[in-house]
Amino acid sequence: MDDSLKPIPMTDEEITRLLFLREEPTFADLAIVFGSTLEDELVRRTRRGIQLYHDKLVPKLLVTGGDINARGLPEAKRMEEIALSLRVPEKDLFVEEQSCTTFENARFSKAVIEKSGLLDQLVTVILVSSEWHMRRVLLTMKKIFPERLKFICCPPLGGCTSEAWTQSAPCRQRVLEELTLFQTFRETGAL
Repeated sequence: MDDSLKPIPMTDEEITRLLFLREEPTFADLAIVFGSTLEDELVRRTRRGIQLYHDKLVPKLLVTGGDINARGLPEAKRMEEIALSLRVPEKDLFVEEQSCTTFENARFSKAVIEKSGLLDQLVTVILVSSEWHMRRVLLTMKKIFPERLKFICCPPLGGCTSEAWTQSAPCRQRVLEELTLFQTFRETGAL
């Protein structure tokens, strides 16, 4: 690894404060659910978005992700399958299946929302991704979407949470990779 890409040394507590975000959900106009190449993460995120929908905290869901999974489907198509099977009507579901990065998730989701005519009506948007991914998701969305929007970070429970990430080698590796990526984006001005 290039020395310039190594993460700045930080304690576990500092990493947790920097990367992990979790807020209580409130009523919003839309929830955007970010895909994952890991099936367990994808399902956990999708179920969280569906829960927000069924709890009537959001009237619509947008699922986003274009990486192809083991079944040969883009992440968003797999998420759509889950949502439809759990009684989210097609009319309340937007699907963005071209994106392969968090920046593309944001950019392409914005295009889907603009095309639907919903963007000008949005005030509050719930973001659903893994807790360790939330800071980058939030900063990316703020960079791409109109400044007037309020974002609420509502990750699913379970997986690599702020309380558990240091206890699991795979979680620790995932979080440290996210830290390296996050710091690189900050240094280059992308975030």
